[in-house]
Amino acid sequence: MRRSTPFARALGGAALVCAAVGMVLGVARYAAGTPRLDALVPLGLAAVLAGGWVLAVRAAPPVEVLVAAGAPAGVPAALGPIRRDWGYVAGAYLLMWAPYAAARVAYGTDYGKSGSLAASALCALTLLYAVVGSLYGIGLLGRQLGAAQRLLREDAAAGRVHAVRVRNAGAVQENYRSPARTGVGKTDVSVSRWLELEADGAGDARPARLRAMEGVNFKIATGEKHLSQAASQLAGHEGWLCWHTRWKEIAATDRRMILPAAFVTDSGHVVWGCMYEEDWRPWLRGEAAGAGDTEPGLAAVHSTEPGRAAVPAPRPSRFTAAYRGFLSVLLAALLATVPYLLGLVPVLAAAGLAALSGFLTFFGAAILSGSGTDGGPDVWAVREELHPSLR
Repeated sequence: MRRSTPFARALGGAALVCAAVGMVLGVARYAAGTPRLDALVPLGLAAVLAGGWVLAVRAAPPVEVLVAAGAPAGVPAALGPIRRDWGYVAGAYLLMWAPYAAARVAYGTDYGKSGSLAASALCALTLLYAVVGSLYGIGLLGRQLGAAQRLLREDAAAGRVHAVRVRNAGAVQENYRSPARTGVGKTDVSVSRWLELEADGAGDARPARLRAMEGVNFKIATGEKHLSQAASQLAGHEGWLCWHTRWKEIAATDRRMILPAAFVTDSGHVVWGCMYEEDWRPWLRGEAAGAGDTEPGLAAVHSTEPGRAAVPAPRPSRFTAAYRGFLSVLLAALLATVPYLLGLVPVLAAAGLAALSGFLTFFGAAILSGSGTDGGPDVWAVREELHPSLR
């Protein structure tokens, strides 16, 4: 991971603005004659600026571990939410509308006179995709924390949470290999990532595992990004692992018994995540608790300090390894529009190129939505685990 510098952010923002201008001009003046330099010039400039953004990010210094606090601190009453990634939001909406813009321009210009049925159908289909995608992506504009995480914030603000002192012992990536359900002799690999939090005075108890919080809509990668950023900057930090005072009610309403949790460091940072029952049960129920046991566990109720606040770790650069393929796909989508923006191909070829550009953009959006985790061996300690039948 690289630091996010003002210069890199300026280049990235300018690239998004130029891309938006090119798309808007292409659609607003769809009936203009070729060549469509009014759309090509901003889009070409966006490609150049995107390349400059990549170079600026690669030249930025790497993300370093933040300085840990010298002394233990109390549990903050104000737990800051995950900040919205407006660059990600803008990019997502541009990707949703790019297929329609490509199709509309292909149906306009000199091609609109022929009344191509294929181009008309492509416009209608891509417009439907853009509208539905925009409605589906409204979650990006809302709160970045789920309802259960917000309840934990409320408990902290009200003055009481379950908490235990822990130390971030490192970030782990587990590759679990199991027999595949289909195919003779084949295996599947599932990847899990978490922060290992070792509790003070817990003896030989297994460290608690804080996993990425789950999201909805296009926020699926938000929790993974948040956890990756914390993993790269908060190694070795000490603090409090916090749960709701209402954890029983929340666990009872979750089919998988997953509880939200927050790791609050003494340095004033918060890591939002979730924990499976096998991880939270020893601390809230007690190591030897049975299914019906209601005895308190090791995480006692602590009062929060109104004068203290915690915020997420600084956000590094948005560029990850997955963005290389993403930007390559977008460049191919842009190049596919050049022939018909210059008026070099017949109407059916223009519709085909517009469809290709839209498909590539859709494929790029799929890459972007899955680009949550970053780091590599320098951040994640990789462990290989096998299903019992493969041992």
